Order: sequence, then C-alpha cells, then structure tokens
Amino acid sequence: MLQDSIEGILSSTSDADAVWTQLAELGMLGLTISEADDGAGLGLAELLLFAHGFGQAGVSTHYLGAEILAMPLLAAQSSHPAVAGLLADCVAGTRIATLALDDLAPVTATRAAGGGFVISGVKTLVPSGSKAGIIVLSASLDDAPALFVLDTETDGITRVPYEPAASGAGADVVFDAVGVDEAALLAKGDEADRLIADARARGLLAVCADMLGCMEKLLDLTVDYLRTRQQFGQPLASFQVLQHAAVDMYVELETARAMLDYGVRLYDAPQNERAHALDAVKFKLNAAAKTVGESAVQLHGGIGMTMESLTGRLFARLTADRLSFGDSRACLARLVANDASIALS
Repeated sequence: MLQDSIEGILSSTSDADAVWTQLAELGMLGLTISEADDGAGLGLAELLLFAHGFGQAGVSTHYLGAEILAMPLLAAQSSHPAVAGLLADCVAGTRIATLALDDLAPVTATRAAGGGFVISGVKTLVPSGSKAGIIVLSASLDDAPALFVLDTETDGITRVPYEPAASGAGADVVFDAVGVDEAALLAKGDEADRLIADARARGLLAVCADMLGCMEKLLDLTVDYLRTRQQFGQPLASFQVLQHAAVDMYVELETARAMLDYGVRLYDAPQNERAHALDAVKFKLNAAAKTVGESAVQLHGGIGMTMESLTGRLFARLTADRLSFGDSRACLARLVANDASIALS
C-alpha cells in the first residue's frame, strides 16, 4: 500500500517542492517520529522504501536532508527547548530541516563572553541546503563534537547553491561568526557523537537504496531498448554478447540488493561493527553502480549520454551517489585499516 502511494505521487510530478507538499498532505512525513510527536512511528525499512522509489523515478527531493537525516535526530532530542515546535512544522511540511555534517573549512563553536556561542566555518554537500529553513550542524566545541540547530535566516549564514539550482538542490553553507544562544546547543560529546553516527548510517543506507532504485530502472530501460532497437534486421537482444552484458548488469544488481539487506540488518549493531559493515555495503554498491551505469550508457549508445534521456539522468545520479557518504577509495581504506574482514565478492 505504501509502495503504491509512492508510485502514485511520483507519477504525478517530479518537482521536489510539489512532492514534499503531497507527502505532507498524505501524512507521509515524520515516518520514524513517534506518534506522540505527530509522526507515524514507523522504522528504517519504510524510510528506505521511499528512498528506493525516488531513485527509480530519478526525482530530486528534500527527503535525504529532512526525513532521513535531520528529523530523526531532532526527534531524538524532542525534549530539548530548541526543538519545541520544530518537529510539528517539519511533519506538516511547512518547514524543511537538513543536517550538515561535512566541513569544507573546519566548523568551530567558541563560547561568547556574554553567553551563547559563536560559530564559524563552511559546511559542504548539505542536502537541500538551498531550501532548508532549519539547519542542524556538527561543530567542534571545547575539542569535542557538538550539534547545534539554527534558523538559516540567522545573520552571518550564507548559502551557495549548487547548479542547477533545483528545488531539492544541495549547497555549501558559510557560517561567518554566527552568534547563537545557549539553547541552540542540541548535544555535545559522546551524545553528539552517537547522534552523528546514527545519522551517517541512515544517510548511507538511504543513498544505497536510492542507488538500487536507479540500477533497477536502468536495467529495465536497457533490456527494453535491446528488445526494441533493430540492427542488421534483428533486435539487439538477439546478439549474444549484448545478452551477456545485460546479464552482468543483473548479477551486479542482485548482489547489490543482498548487500543492502545485510546493511539494514546491521543498523542496530554496535557502532564500530555497524560502521565497518556499512563501509563494505557502500563499497559494493559503488562498484555495482559503476558497472550497471556504464553498461546502460554503452548499450544505449549516444542517446544514453544525454540529459534528455532518463538513462543519462539516472547515470548522472548514480555517479553523484557513488561519492556520497563514502566513495570507494575512502570505504576501502577504512576496511583495510580494520582488523575484521568481510567478503566483498
């Protein structure tokens, strides 16, 4: 039923703002937030179902920044004074929240003489950073990790949207001596570290689900193209070498699906064990996405490289996903540095 609702929404529009409005109207925001806080009280599986659907459709939305990263984190701190009222607005779709974790220039918070904090630095790859009205950001405070929540209209905050500046586009966010009061501090130390680790794990799994949806659609498009495109008086699908290429895509897709299932099962494992397993998951999904994406473009020919073609757009999306929450080199470096081992083939 939930899957049917997702498909119905995505068949009617591809605009991120319109999709967000429909999700809010249908009560499909705040899936993992408790019912006491106006959410649906569901779990990770439902979050990934949406991420998978958006990947299949090639639709850019605010889902990663808001529903996957920021809202569950805010919900975990629902008793905090700074969060009061924010969750209800987010669930209603009237405000968009996002989470900024990656530094372009180190983001630090220092204690102000008159109380509160001064935040400086630059965050990069902020999902929906061009549109979000609420930003939760990580920063270093007293040489320990900390999390702050800010309104993006606060003085000293500048957003640099990525091109094309679509409604769901990310951005770099500059913090130029931004003054905030004590209530803006959500968490510090071990608590902040745990919240950040959980958010990164959700983000990685959501990106992998998006990649899986992209790969499924690319395989369907490619097989359909091979069956209908004629060459030398017969369908391309009749040539054995092209059949083998399509089978290779299918094998990579199904291996990726199994790895994603493994990652979901390990989500509740101890933090270090989970991080190690998710590096393996992302490493394999990256490799599968490269094979499936490049094969789809090659088998389509020139049309597969154009942005007018869904194949080309999905390939571009896969390429971006491969760099998000750990590219192959970073994942492999962490796996090699770890004493444990995981079979990747």
